[in-house]
This record gives sequence, structure tokens and C-alpha cells, in this order.
Amino acid sequence: MDPSRRLAEALVDADALVRAVPGLRVASTPGAPLTQVRLDSVTGQLGLPRLEVVADPDGLWSVELALTRHLARASAGDGTAAGPAGQWRTEGPVPVRATDGTALRCWSAGPPDAPVVALVTACGMPAGLTAGWMRALAGPFRVVTWESRGMFGAPDADGPAPLGAHDVASQAGDLLAVLDALDVPGAHVMGLCGGAVLALAAAATAGPRVSSLSLWHGDYDLGDAAPRTEHQRDMQAMMAMAARGPEKAAGVHRLMRRPVVLDSLRPDIAHHLIYPYATPLLLHRYGLLNGAIMSHDSRPYLSAAQPVLVVTSRDDVTAHPAGSRYVAAHLPRARLVTRPSGDHLTAFDAGPEVVRLAERFLSDVLEDA
Repeated sequence: MDPSRRLAEALVDADALVRAVPGLRVASTPGAPLTQVRLDSVTGQLGLPRLEVVADPDGLWSVELALTRHLARASAGDGTAAGPAGQWRTEGPVPVRATDGTALRCWSAGPPDAPVVALVTACGMPAGLTAGWMRALAGPFRVVTWESRGMFGAPDADGPAPLGAHDVASQAGDLLAVLDALDVPGAHVMGLCGGAVLALAAAATAGPRVSSLSLWHGDYDLGDAAPRTEHQRDMQAMMAMAARGPEKAAGVHRLMRRPVVLDSLRPDIAHHLIYPYATPLLLHRYGLLNGAIMSHDSRPYLSAAQPVLVVTSRDDVTAHPAGSRYVAAHLPRARLVTRPSGDHLTAFDAGPEVVRLAERFLSDVLEDA
């Protein structure tokens, strides 16, 4: 692929991050040299804010380093095609209004008359994190997804759209708003990480519009019924701090600016994972939204009547596998799959093994319908 096209795809994939933080710098690296003229040309064609090219990555903060490494991988031809695209042309972002008027951005891929799979991704993450699933499932299915309320803006927006309610019921209700806007009567709902909590909550209120559920490495609060990992406890404390107000969020943001933050983030998706920490405002809203999910007791939702696939792995040190085991044991029509390997983030990769699991489950559900 032409280097300029690879650069353009990488920038489209990082669109949300580039728009969220004005005045970002990126470094030209020896293995993937980048000139200001070339970058200005591509960002200009895409309508993106200008990025300043610097000669040395020293002095860049965490978001700038994540973006630098992402563009370098693309320039070197390392990695798969960026963005939620594949065999089928992706439509989006499509603007949608939630029931309380909050603006949402959603995407759709696949034949309009195919069965619909709705992806409920991790809170606060750009749609590009679901690209693997959209590529894998679009074709046999129409795949739809959306981004968390109040965390993203329209292409010409100055900052994220206003945030209305941030409770779990409102976030789960956004699924129905997306289905209504796309004229979709019902869907098979896939929830990943904290999205599994929202998927369960939506199933409890949407009834037959949720045909089935698949819950992948769910980040559940189950009270004293299941333990939580150290990561979950630390994350919940951070969310509570950031949610307390803009000043507290700004203090956490200063810590997240350190380059060492990237040491714990996978390089190929770090530009997505760091997004909700990119500005104090985003981090404050992330604390409100994700904090609500992480502290919401999921046990009242465990009477969902739909067929359910629950997936975890022995290696998940992010969301405790015991939570998934408890959920599967208490849902009346659930099947648990515990993968022998694969950490939390591999669920987002949509590798062959997990895609086969999803497709087999969806095939069984459609046959039984």
C-alpha cells in the first residue's frame, strides 16, 4: 500500500484523539521518517487539525508518544488496516440523539438486510477499538456500534458533545436509541469489558429487541459474590477521584501525561486506550461514566431470558474471571467458555478463535429462532 495511504488510514483511525487535543506534536523516527509537508498534506485532505512534526521524541507527553508510535507503525507497514472497515463499506459516524437529547456517534457495516449484531464496547473508547469485530462479522451480519455519550464530538465540533445523564440506565438506553435511529427492530448484543454490564442492563429493559447476549470478559460489580482484580480496584478508585470534579480530574490527568504510562498499554492500540485520559474534561467524564458502570451491582440483571454466551480466560488479570463464572451460573440460559489463554484485550482483537466462538453461538441462536 502507498505510504501516504497508510498514513491517511492511521490518521483516520486516530481521528478522535487528534481532534480531542489541539496542538499535538509527533516525532519523525528513523524507521518511519515523517515530513511536515507530507503530514500537512494528509491532515489537510482529511480535514484534521494540524500536527507539528518534531525531530526528537524526547519531551513528548504520553498522548503524543502514543500517536507518534501509531503513525510510525503505519508508515513502516507494520500492522493491519486501520479503522472500522473491511469487506463492507462502513457507514459513519452517523449522528444519533439519545432519548435525553445527548449526541452519539454510531457506525454500521454489512448488508442492511442481514441479522444485526450490536457491539457494546468498553466505556470511553473510540470506535476504532471495535474494528476487528466489524471486519470479522460484517457480511453474514450487519454490525452496529457507537461511542460513549459525552466523550466524543462531531467532526466539526470544538470538544466533546455535552454530557447528559451518566448512570447505567441512560448508557444502556443508548443501545435502543441507536437501533431506533438505524431502523433496526432487534439485535444480537455483544458486550465487551464494561460494555457487558450495559448489555445486561439493556437486555433487562429492551425485552425481545435483544435477541441474544454474548458477554466478553465482563467488568462486573457483584458485591461480595465474586472477587475483583487489583486492576479493577485501582481503576475504580481512579474513576471515583476523576468523577469528583474538574480539579481532581486535572490532577489525575497530570499523572497520565507521563511517558511511562505507555509502558502498560499495548503499542498497537495505545492511541485508543489512552483516549479517555487525553484531556482533563474527558477524564472527568470518563470517571462519571465508567465509574457508574464499575460501581453498579449487576446481580439484578441476572434473570435475562435470552440465550447468553459468557466468555472469559484464565489469564485475565484485568476483569476477574470469577465475575464471568458467577454471571454464567446465574443467568438461566447461559453457556460459559473459559479460554485457556488470552488476556483481557485479546477479546477486542477478534482473532480466529474468538470469532469462531461468536459465529458458532450466533449460528445456534439463529437456528433455534
